[in-house]
Amino acid sequence: MTLSTAVCQHTSRDLRTYGERYGIDYRFPTQPPAAAGQAVLRGHILELAPAAGMQLIASDIEVLQRYDSCSHRPAPLSIIVMLEGRAQIGLGEKRLAFTSGMALSVRLDEHQGLQAMQLPGQRIRALTLALDAPRLAATLGGKPSRPGSSLHAWTLPSGLQQLIDQALNSPLDGMASRLQWEGLALQLLAHGLPTELDVSSARLSPGEWQRLERVREQLQSCPARSHSLSALAEQAAMSPATLRRKFQAAYGCSVFDFLRERRLELARELLLQGHGIERAAQCAGYRHANNFTTAFRQRYGYPPSSLRGAG
Repeated sequence: MTLSTAVCQHTSRDLRTYGERYGIDYRFPTQPPAAAGQAVLRGHILELAPAAGMQLIASDIEVLQRYDSCSHRPAPLSIIVMLEGRAQIGLGEKRLAFTSGMALSVRLDEHQGLQAMQLPGQRIRALTLALDAPRLAATLGGKPSRPGSSLHAWTLPSGLQQLIDQALNSPLDGMASRLQWEGLALQLLAHGLPTELDVSSARLSPGEWQRLERVREQLQSCPARSHSLSALAEQAAMSPATLRRKFQAAYGCSVFDFLRERRLELARELLLQGHGIERAAQCAGYRHANNFTTAFRQRYGYPPSSLRGAG
């Protein structure tokens, strides 16, 4: 198992060196050419190789200056998990806001690269699993995957996110660590294999994808609002049944499962800032604190009262 860490500031020159290694072009729109030695981000990057044909890269960084990236190397399959933070992602005509709790299954050919924009003033914690072609073929039992670049967004199961956080915050040693990360990689694959990805991509036109993103952005930015399926469907120019089906295909969860997750995420942030339970519940769209407490405990495994002022 290969393990390396770097806890330091990274300049645009550092990122370009990193990009040469991994086939990524970096751009720094707000940085003057003469400022190539200024820090763009600060944090650490962890590289892991838990099994043959698998690579994991865990990053925990503070973005100091905006930077954009575009991959230019074919990738049989990558699964990217956003544990904390936000980025704008694009592939071809598809555009989406990549936020905490989301995951992407990505396959790239030599014609299209994955584009990303990271804005400053935020902490980003992310995990990327990459498979090489032999490992992917073995995973699929020798069946060929559909050619071409493709992108599928889905919701990371809360239990799996907790296991990833635990592995990052309380790492094991030696062989136990390798087995731990190999198991987590296999769980990520179970949720993001290309066969599932192809079905979702085939159902969505670029226009449908953009309209679904408008609905998702509405739920993301205004979780406390009272949303109805019919109103969201009208916004997406779809029937309620079509919105329900296509949202599930695009993001791996139902419309209201996504909304509930966003509400609980917002409430958790407010509790960590020191707000009371009733206030956090109201701001997150819950009319009754008791219903909020039940939903919170089911989601996180502990009561909201244990978080007040913990941040």
